[in-house]
Amino acid sequence: MRIDKFLANKGLGSRKDVHRLLKSGVVRVNEVVVTKKEYSITPAVDQITVKGEKISNTLQYYIKFHKPKGYITAVEDSDPVVMDILPKEFKKMGVFPVGRLDKDTEGLLLLTNDGQWGHRVIHGKKHIPKCYYFEYDGKLTDVGVQRIQEGITLGDGTQCKPADIRLLVHQAGYITIEEGKYHQVKRMIGAAGGTVLYLKRVSIGPIDLAGIETAGSYQVLSNEEIHCFD
Repeated sequence: MRIDKFLANKGLGSRKDVHRLLKSGVVRVNEVVVTKKEYSITPAVDQITVKGEKISNTLQYYIKFHKPKGYITAVEDSDPVVMDILPKEFKKMGVFPVGRLDKDTEGLLLLTNDGQWGHRVIHGKKHIPKCYYFEYDGKLTDVGVQRIQEGITLGDGTQCKPADIRLLVHQAGYITIEEGKYHQVKRMIGAAGGTVLYLKRVSIGPIDLAGIETAGSYQVLSNEEIHCFD
């Protein structure tokens, strides 16, 4: 890979910005100053620094992110998107959200630029549980909870698979589903007599919000987490 493309992809600016950095002599490859934009590197092997700061040689990304409310789960949109608050290099390197969360929903979101991995998470043969914490208005009766547990039918006839639901005090609870239908949790709670006021995804399979408790924070997945969907 050309050094200028690599540095631009890493969010160090446009190609012109990177060319200026190279000409200024602040880019080193394996401790050797490189000034030519055509210089070829092997990111997995070579050590690249800019102004003495090491540049990550990562080419494939597996990220867990605590999505805040108010952001659309997309790479680009006219409204604010999750990529706006993540490092520029993620977008430059083709990182995209795996699945989605509604604009007013917060919590765990996975991102990658490995299309096969993303497909396994969303469409794989494994039934991956996704757990949500919710707060609601209205009344969820025992009959309503039982309907959710047995597989509730929504108002438009959509049939949902059985889900685990645990109600807490003060109009709150946890619900775990293995699907990802449109507004599914909100619609399930609605069909059972409640109205969701707040929704937060807390886990996808064994991956949770540990280490990214603050909305807007992110963390690189461990090898164990990456391979938990194999």
